[in-house]
Amino acid sequence: METISENSTTSDGGHEGHVHFAPEQVESHNMEIQVKNINDDTIDIHLGFLKVHHYYEVSFCVHDKLGEDVETDPLQNVHVTIQQITPTEAGNGHSLMLHFYAHKEKLLKEILFLKSCSDPEKTVKLILHARVLGKGKGTPALKNGIKCFKVDPEYDSDALSDWQGF
Repeated sequence: METISENSTTSDGGHEGHVHFAPEQVESHNMEIQVKNINDDTIDIHLGFLKVHHYYEVSFCVHDKLGEDVETDPLQNVHVTIQQITPTEAGNGHSLMLHFYAHKEKLLKEILFLKSCSDPEKTVKLILHARVLGKGKGTPALKNGIKCFKVDPEYDSDALSDWQGF
């Protein structure tokens, strides 16, 4: 069961709460990246919660019928870059490792395309979904296969601080 601690007051007299989950709830929560084939050429990938202005390395597998060799346009998405693509051992898809930049708060939806080298007409659309938390909104528990490797130095600088000083 979650508990809400009311530890601050909003300008309208209400309370701003923080939710704390019991350890057994956190352990039972699905910590895997959700990969769902919508059809033969569209795959939804749900990354869960991320933090704004952080860079993540994301690794997951997709099931596709593109064949062993695939290609991507390295300039197709500014916020997501594919670092590595390898065929799965079973031969029914690909294992991907990419870099994902959480560039804004709220819901993010980024799109990438994989194209078969043997049959250029065969493509798969990858739709990456993430819910991005802003500064001061907490630290998300990252799903398995996701690691933060960098924080945008511009975002974390004192110049962006709300603190007015003395």
